[in-house]
Amino acid sequence: MPGNLQPRVVVYDGVCHLCHGGVKWIIKADKYRKIKFCCLQSKAAEPYLEVSGVTREDVQKRFLFIEGLGFYHQASTAALRVVSYLPLPYSALNAFSIVPTPLRDSVYDYVAKNRYDWFGKAEDCLVLNDKELLERFIDRDELINRS
Repeated sequence: MPGNLQPRVVVYDGVCHLCHGGVKWIIKADKYRKIKFCCLQSKAAEPYLEVSGVTREDVQKRFLFIEGLGFYHQASTAALRVVSYLPLPYSALNAFSIVPTPLRDSVYDYVAKNRYDWFGKAEDCLVLNDKELLERFIDRDELINRS
């Protein structure tokens, strides 16, 4: 990865309650701490967006998983790549990769389109209260300063 960009980073919509819940679920399941996180609304997200060629507007619709240099995924494929790094039984969810991407993404897009109505939206990036969990966030300094 160029500079000090880290691999296996989830860039997510930090004001979305559903997305925030997904991040908390990944943190709990990822006992080997393989996945890191970055709030889309933070300045720290900019180099990840630039290197992947994805816009903020794109990530507001479909979260971004930067697996490594040249390996960027969005929507259902990103979700399946993330779970592939988790221990069993979570990594078994990667079996859904056999479902055609357009079908998976149509379900993903439907939920994404309605997520604010169904789950709500915050004014600013939601911050975890547990400082130890913040170690997983590449934008932790920004998040701490906001809280």
